[in-house]
Amino acid sequence: MKQPNLRHLKIDRGGTEIIRNAIRRKGRVTITVNLDAADLRAQKTHSKKAGAPYQRLLTLLTTTVSQQDSIQSRLARLEQELRKIKRHIAA
Repeated sequence: MKQPNLRHLKIDRGGTEIIRNAIRRKGRVTITVNLDAADLRAQKTHSKKAGAPYQRLLTLLTTTVSQQDSIQSRLARLEQELRKIKRHIAA
């Protein structure tokens, strides 16, 4: 098979950058988060062990928030049941 002559190839660096930027931005939102330096180091260490970029592991924050909402909801229901029991015992 004949080898192609690479001298005649032209690379459209501007077009390539536009495509790469579009792929990077698709479905993502950029945010700024202030973290303690020790927390960030711990996050990076954990991400190396997990084999994933530390930014991706920050999505755990979203999971934690939704779990906290669920816990608060359960706690509110338990408190309501406790009030009912107290009223029943007092009657």
